[in-house]
Amino acid sequence: MSGTATPLQCKADDNDSISALIFDDKALQRALKHIYEKDFHPMTEIEENLFNETFRIFSEATDEGISTSSAEIPVEFRRKIDQSNAVFSAFKVHRMQNDIATRMYDSNGDLKPFKQWKEDVHPMLDHHVGHWLKTEYDTAVIRARQAADWQRFEQYADILPNLEWMPSTSANPGLDHIDFWGTILPINHPFWSVHRPGDRWNCKCSLSATDEPPTGAPQRSTAPKDQPAPGLDNNPGVDGKLFSDTHPYIANAYEDAKDAVKLFFKDKKP
Repeated sequence: MSGTATPLQCKADDNDSISALIFDDKALQRALKHIYEKDFHPMTEIEENLFNETFRIFSEATDEGISTSSAEIPVEFRRKIDQSNAVFSAFKVHRMQNDIATRMYDSNGDLKPFKQWKEDVHPMLDHHVGHWLKTEYDTAVIRARQAADWQRFEQYADILPNLEWMPSTSANPGLDHIDFWGTILPINHPFWSVHRPGDRWNCKCSLSATDEPPTGAPQRSTAPKDQPAPGLDNNPGVDGKLFSDTHPYIANAYEDAKDAVKLFFKDKKP
């Protein structure tokens, strides 16, 4: 899947436990059969079995993340997160279904036997519903918690007006955020619109509300290498998006993806 890999810049601990996520194999098999039998058009439609399972997993990640925060988020804000998760899930499914559909024919243009096609796309699916989904799930958990925390920060900003960038809790943290550790700035400082914990995949830094005096923004905060990863360049505590529209599933989507997603939700409320 060109351009959609998710680099672990703030890398996870080597001994991290596997997230309790399992993509339902029955749903996957139904989807494969659906695609192979051409019951729908992968370019202009969204396969519902794949969507329902993907959306379920991101909803569980959101539940897990919010539950680890001490904040109580408004119902309307949770609805915004769910809506964003639904749209992101649809774009992820559109990428997945088209990636595997392109492998249905051999070099002569002949349709492969179903069993051969399933074997050929297995490594690709292993990434889509395995490795990549694991990274996306873990990051969604982190960013859902941070979104809830941000709601609390805003609620108590009159008492604790500043935020401090806390060091990563990872046993083997990446180096890309180390210059930001200890930064203290007002919650409304422009720095937080550009840099935040969670703007790298699996980042385990965090923010803490404080009344300690500001330190000023880090001098390297505008360096190209310090910019957020695509898809993580927004503040989920403000817009309710765990993944932004710059994520490759959306920004580098197949042709007709946006129309397919729009059509899918035409009679739904994501």
